[in-house]
Amino acid sequence: MSNTHTIYQQLADFIQGKIETNEYNFGAKIPSEREFSEIFKISRMTVRKAIDLLIEKGLLVRIQGKGTFVSKPKIDSPIDTIQSMKSFIQESGLIPSNKVLIAQKEKAGIKYSKIFHINPDDDIFLLFRLRLGNGEPIALEYTYIPYQLIPNIESYDFEQCSLYELYEEQGISFASDCQHLEIVKVCSPQSTLLKLAEDSAVFMLLDTVTDTTGQVIEYTRSYVGENTFTFSSILT
Repeated sequence: MSNTHTIYQQLADFIQGKIETNEYNFGAKIPSEREFSEIFKISRMTVRKAIDLLIEKGLLVRIQGKGTFVSKPKIDSPIDTIQSMKSFIQESGLIPSNKVLIAQKEKAGIKYSKIFHINPDDDIFLLFRLRLGNGEPIALEYTYIPYQLIPNIESYDFEQCSLYELYEEQGISFASDCQHLEIVKVCSPQSTLLKLAEDSAVFMLLDTVTDTTGQVIEYTRSYVGENTFTFSSILT
């Protein structure tokens, strides 16, 4: 390795290149500190510094007693854009899929009657899904919409059908999207579904979508693991 950059940075760049070209795939164990040290004729301390840098970037994860592995790729999600979770996952190079856990009609109650400006006894539709990327849990989504918005909505298979594509078919247009992001702790069953430890910190994203008349047509509460997503906002 040349001295143009610090040696540990060169090794970090080398490993990152292997990850970006999928030579080191998600979940793959990378060579040990000793192996890298022998291959490049550098000290183990230098190797450790390079690996620590990539751990800080979220590209690697060190598991005590097992080694260092390529971590799950993070998805960068702009919080000021109306876009489906499926699109975010696709744009991150992962294969999206979802598992429908609940799809049912229920009463709005006090909370959702205020959100949708309807009566507490009016019906809403709950769609609770586990979002997956390459078969791994990405997010839990609780989506609520007024039941009268889409006729016979319960007849659709939302493991195959996109809710946003359904909106398009029904001629429903979005006008604005109000989002709120905070960090919360999750316990079972959410933590189990996301394959996280009990009381893990996750992002909770509250998403309120209105149509061109100003009517709220969707309210979604999502839970996303901190080790899976990064959120950004573009200021204009």
